[in-house]
Amino acid sequence: MQKFPFNERFRYWVDNIISKGTPVLIIGLGIIFFVTAFITGIMIYIANISEADGPGMGFSESFWQSLMHVIDQGTVTGESGWAYRIIMFPVSIIGILLVSTLVSILNAGFQEKLDEMKKGKSMILEENQTVILGWSSKIFPIVSELILANLNQSKSCIVILADMDKTEMEDEIKVKVGKTGKTKVICRSGNPIDVDDLKIANLNAAKSIIIVAPEESKADTYVIKTIMAIVNNPSRKSATYNVIAEINEDINKDIAKLVGKDEVTILVGNEVISKITVQSSRQSGLSIVYSKLLGYADNEIYIQPVGNIAGHTFEELLYGFEDTCVIGIRYANGNVVINPPLDSKLVKEDKLIIIAEDDVDLSYHHKPVNIIELPKVEIKKEIRVEMHKTLILGWNSNARIVVKELDNYVNLGSEIYVMAEGEGLSDKINALSSELKNQRIRFKDADINDRNELNKLDLKYYNHIIIMSYSDIYPLQEADAITLITLMNVRDILDKLHHKVSLVTEMLDLKNRALADLSRADDFIISDRMISLILAQLSENKELSIVFDDLFDADGNEIYIKPYSNYMPAGTTADFYSVIKATTQKNEIAFGYIINKYADNPDKNYGVVINPNKSEKITFAEGDRIIMIAEE
Repeated sequence: MQKFPFNERFRYWVDNIISKGTPVLIIGLGIIFFVTAFITGIMIYIANISEADGPGMGFSESFWQSLMHVIDQGTVTGESGWAYRIIMFPVSIIGILLVSTLVSILNAGFQEKLDEMKKGKSMILEENQTVILGWSSKIFPIVSELILANLNQSKSCIVILADMDKTEMEDEIKVKVGKTGKTKVICRSGNPIDVDDLKIANLNAAKSIIIVAPEESKADTYVIKTIMAIVNNPSRKSATYNVIAEINEDINKDIAKLVGKDEVTILVGNEVISKITVQSSRQSGLSIVYSKLLGYADNEIYIQPVGNIAGHTFEELLYGFEDTCVIGIRYANGNVVINPPLDSKLVKEDKLIIIAEDDVDLSYHHKPVNIIELPKVEIKKEIRVEMHKTLILGWNSNARIVVKELDNYVNLGSEIYVMAEGEGLSDKINALSSELKNQRIRFKDADINDRNELNKLDLKYYNHIIIMSYSDIYPLQEADAITLITLMNVRDILDKLHHKVSLVTEMLDLKNRALADLSRADDFIISDRMISLILAQLSENKELSIVFDDLFDADGNEIYIKPYSNYMPAGTTADFYSVIKATTQKNEIAFGYIINKYADNPDKNYGVVINPNKSEKITFAEGDRIIMIAEE
């Protein structure tokens, strides 16, 4: 065995002691304090030394005096007797060194603890919290919406666990979210795919868990591994989790469901945004309706039990609430039906799907409502557009889904013209054309910010114009800048042509929406915000996933905005009970309306009114429209 010199072994021993941290060092110093006082006390006792003209001290008094000199060096100034001074002087010097060392250790330990706290590695002891795993620009609208959702709670908590600096996360939330009211927002640093780091967030006590897809190429892989780390965690609770996970590609949806089983609700973000984009391009004002329905600021969709509904029909319940719109049933067996048959009878265990301002307790009490039967109108036969012509300016990964989704809505012989820039884009679009049934697609490689190129397009030729963000190529602000310039040019050309067309613009940052001139009622799709709103809604009630799937799908029930003249004569004044009655005769359910004279007024929500008070009278005028759920 190799032998080391004493000084090296002593240095190694000291290094090991120091490495054990502040508590061990304090204990070690304490031992030195007492050992020094003990040895000094024995010396004074044995030598029978005392202060001048004083009696000899017993051992206990000698030990106490020695300890006081070690701890408080000021006591040496008032002493007399040279024998006593000679012994106590070096003891005081040792005490100075020991106390200085103790202060230094305490200061270092305190600073170390502060640094540890700043790292955000301490365990969360909250209960019933909403946990957000991961970090992206979607965090800020998600947190904002959850704060609004929890306004009626006495206290609530949001925990964010991400592989980022805790202080940096907190600073960004302060700037972009602002005051959080009664909701506590706690940030912790840790990797959500690490089982040990997940313990920090105390998932076993969480009300819901939101997994946010990071802004990187392998985002879905990250999300799926995070799901595995949650559901297969050896320390997990026996009860099921409520996990809401966002993935980008539909192809990964099945594997995510396989991993998460019934504990995870999957939201395919790109697919949802593409569907909303297509639906909004076909109905002006629809994006505003979606924004209001999906957010917690006004009215939103709830699935909740309602008292005294057993034995009543769905038609009776439609008129049962003054300030709540009923749009569907969640049956006791778990099935969800939007716009069910009017004669559907409910049992006690069924729940209603409603649009309301808050999730207040509801109970149905039948009361007679004076519903005016509106005069039937002869609807002019609509001139159906046989060929839909859509212009797409710009391109990103979502655009492919948009094109395929459009194919579900248009007639055979329709066409899409794409003008954009991108490496290999021509080959991608040519490959996409083989997947379309009802449309043919043409492509031009050109700069969408080039006014000369835009002037060459005959914008009067198109029924719909969609401006897509270059989110795959440029950073957020640069991509939005390109989008804004394109939008300004397109608007100017359309104004000079005196031509109105459905115009939908995809943006990344909500703040840039204001730069696009709020007085214009064009439809805007703020991708990250829309996804954030849906994630927040699902975290509060994952059953809404089935409702959203139905509303966003080309098949089944969707939200439509139709002319009021389809249901009543011009200039009719009616309450909303009567409007609902008129729409149900066509197997549709009205839940709002749009007043055309406010269509360009942001202060009036562009004329959009959702879940109106049913007793208030409304006088409809030319251009006004009814918002409804229908199947076509």
